[in-house]
Amino acid sequence: MQFYKRVLTGLIVVSLLTGCSEMSSGVTVGKKEIKASEIQKSVDEVLVARKNIDTSQMELVEGPELLRNQAQFVIISNVLDKIATDMKLSVTPADIAARRANIITQIGGEGELPKALVGASLAKSNLNAYLRILIISERVTSEIIKSGTPESESADAVTKIVTEAAAKLGVKVNAKYGKWNPKSATIDTADVTDGAVTPLP
Repeated sequence: MQFYKRVLTGLIVVSLLTGCSEMSSGVTVGKKEIKASEIQKSVDEVLVARKNIDTSQMELVEGPELLRNQAQFVIISNVLDKIATDMKLSVTPADIAARRANIITQIGGEGELPKALVGASLAKSNLNAYLRILIISERVTSEIIKSGTPESESADAVTKIVTEAAAKLGVKVNAKYGKWNPKSATIDTADVTDGAVTPLP
């Protein structure tokens, strides 16, 4: 699923722009504002977790991309929440717990979770939100197919729903993350740092 892959791709990146956390403005989705400090917290959590894992065989991208992709994560999470509400799709704590248990089994046990999270550049504190994204996107896809859309066209249909929902809500992005593209509902790369990228000590 194209949209699903794009969400995942947005997570498999790691980087840090220090100094940005002092700027309060992060992203705004509709009436909800997510402060830069909240996004920075996820970045820091990922980088700290990396120190406890052997990452020698992992492709962990350095640079300003994690800020952009974590901001994208927050936006998609809020947009999908709105879509779920509009489509009356309920995701319960039990649903999330069941998906988590399934993933734990797939990766070989709870002890493998830290490594899996680092490999996906996903903060542990965002795991439930990530699982919620997966469940909602799958259920939206299922509803689209039930309504008569061919499975082969479902990815495009989901992308359209997401971009329309984001446009309706209204999304504002701090320029340090990039430039918001309403046509694709993604944050496009923008070099606003002048190379001021410093890794976490």
